[in-house]
Amino acid sequence: MFRTKYSLASRFFGLVKPHLPFVMVIFLTGLLQAGVSLIAPWITKIMIDHILIGKEGTWTLGKIISLLTLTMCMGIVLQFARNWMETKLFIQLTNELRLKLYAHILKLSPRFFDSRQAGSIISRVIQDVNGAQNLVSAGVLGLLIDLLFVIFAGCMVVLLHWKLALFCLILLPLYAISHKKFNSKLRRSWKEVHQESENMSGDLVERVSGVRVVQSFQREQFELERLRNQSQTYTSKLRYTYLLSNVFGRITQSLTEIGKIIIWIAGASFVLNGDLSVGGLIAFQAYLALAYGPINRFAATNVMIQNSFSNLERIFEVLDIEPEIKNADHAIPLDQCRGEVRFEHVGFFYKEERGEQEFALQNINFTAYPGQMVALVGPSGAGKSTLIQLISRFYDPEAGTVRLDGIDLKEYELHSLRNQVAAVFQDHILFSGTIYENISYGNPEATRDEVIEAAKAANVHTFVMEWEDQYSTIIGERGTRLSGGQKQRIAIARAFLKNPRILILDEATSALDAESEALVTEALDKLMQGRTTFVIAHRLSTIVRAEQILVMNQGEIVEQGTHHTLWGNRGLYWELYEKQWKAMRPQEQIESGQL
Repeated sequence: MFRTKYSLASRFFGLVKPHLPFVMVIFLTGLLQAGVSLIAPWITKIMIDHILIGKEGTWTLGKIISLLTLTMCMGIVLQFARNWMETKLFIQLTNELRLKLYAHILKLSPRFFDSRQAGSIISRVIQDVNGAQNLVSAGVLGLLIDLLFVIFAGCMVVLLHWKLALFCLILLPLYAISHKKFNSKLRRSWKEVHQESENMSGDLVERVSGVRVVQSFQREQFELERLRNQSQTYTSKLRYTYLLSNVFGRITQSLTEIGKIIIWIAGASFVLNGDLSVGGLIAFQAYLALAYGPINRFAATNVMIQNSFSNLERIFEVLDIEPEIKNADHAIPLDQCRGEVRFEHVGFFYKEERGEQEFALQNINFTAYPGQMVALVGPSGAGKSTLIQLISRFYDPEAGTVRLDGIDLKEYELHSLRNQVAAVFQDHILFSGTIYENISYGNPEATRDEVIEAAKAANVHTFVMEWEDQYSTIIGERGTRLSGGQKQRIAIARAFLKNPRILILDEATSALDAESEALVTEALDKLMQGRTTFVIAHRLSTIVRAEQILVMNQGEIVEQGTHHTLWGNRGLYWELYEKQWKAMRPQEQIESGQL
C-alpha cells in the first residue's frame, strides 16, 4: 500500500511523542541560538556607520568588541548544547525503534521467515533503523531550527530595508520548482538503493554461513562474480542517487549565489542614492548569509530526509505485518498440563505468494495420551514436520482443532503453551557463546547446579569437564567448534532444563556416527520418560518402541497402530520398514526386534 511521506512522518513522530518535552528544550535552545545570531550583524552596522565612518568616538569600539565576543561565546555554547541534546535524542529513538521492530519480528510466524532471507531481515533492523534516525537528528528538527534562522533573518532584512528585501523573493519560485521536481525522484531512488543493499546482505549471510559448501564445490570464483554483479547494480543505483543529490544541491547553491549578486547590485544602487547606509548594506548581507546557510543546507538535508522516508517505509512494511499466531481475548494461562494431545479433523495448507494453496495435512485424527510415545513415519514430504509444528502453534490449522488436555490450543496463552513444549531437531540451533549459556537458554532462571544436572542427564558433563574452560568454553557461531553428537546432546540438555510435558524429536539421531548416536539415544531415552513424545525417526529400534505409530503419506494418516499391528497389515509401513531393515547391520536388526 502506498504511503505518503506525511503518513510515514506522522507514524514516526508517534514514537517521538514520549520525548516531546526534551524536543521542546532542543527547539527552545535553537530559538535562543537564532536570536543570539541576530546581534552580531546589527552591531557590525553600528560599528561601520557610527564609528568607522561617523567617527563618533573610539571609546565605543571596546564595548562593541566585548559585545561581539560575548555573542560569539554564547553562540558556541548554545550550538554545543543543542548538538549534545540532539545526539542524545536520536540515539534513544534509534534504540527504541530497533527494539520495537525486533520485538515485532519475534512475534511473527515461521511463514514470514520462510519467505525471506536472514540478511534481508537484518538489513531492516540495522541499516534501515540507522537511516530513519536522520529524520529527527538532522532532518525535521534541524529544518525547524533552520527555519527559525530564516524567519528571524527575514524579519531583520525587512526592518533594515523593505524595498531591498523584495528582491530576495525573485528566485523563490525557482527554489519551489526544483524542490518539487527532485523530492519524489530522490525518495524513489533511495528506496531502490536500500532494496539492492538488502538483497546483497541476504545473499552474503547465506554464503558466509555456508562457506564450507562453497569451498567444497570450488565455487569461490562463481560467488565472487555473483557479488560483483550485485555490487555493480547497487553502485549504479547509488551513483544515480548521488547524482540527483548533487544536481539538486548545485541548483540550490547557484540560486543562492545569483541571489547574492542581485542583492549587491540593488543594494549598491540604494547606497548611492542615499537610501541605505554602507553599514546597513553590510548588515543586510550578513542577515542574508544567516538565511542562505539554512537554504543551502536544505538541499543536503532534503536528500537525507528522502533517504530516511525510504528507510521508514521499509520499516513500517514489516511493522504492518500482523502476527498470524497471537493470543485470543481472555487467553488461559497454562501453568501445568497432563500432556494429552488430540487432533480432530485437522487440515492445513501452505499459502503460496501466487495465492495458490498447497495442502500439507488433510483430515488428521488421533489422540496422544499423557506420557505416550507417538512415532511419525512416512516418505519425505508426507507432512510429518508440518504436523508437529501445529503442536507448538507455530502455525494454526486451516480446518479442525488441535486440543491439549481437551482445550483448543488457541485458547491458551501462547507463551505458557510453548513453555510446556520442547523440541530437539536434527540440526538444532546453538548460539554463539558458552556451553553454559546455551544449556541455560532452556530456562534462564535455573541455578548452576540445575544446569549441570541437565548436562549430566544429557551425557554432556563428561566431555565438557575435559576442556580447559569447561562450561565457559566458547562454542563458536552455531556451535561450529562442536561435533554433531556434542551439539545434539547440548540441545537435549537444554530440553531437560526446560522440563516440558510435551517433547518433539525431529530426526534427532540422524546423520550421527555410531558412538555419538548411542550417547544421544541414551540421553533421549531419559528425556522421554514420563513425557508425551512425538518422534520423527528413521531408526527402526526407536519406532518399534512407540505405543502409537502414525503412518503418513501425502498429508494424510494412511495407517495407525502399534508396530506389530502395522507389520501384520503389510501396508505402507511394512514397505518402509522392509526397505530399511534390509539395509541395516545385523546388530541393528537385532535391536529392531526382527532378529
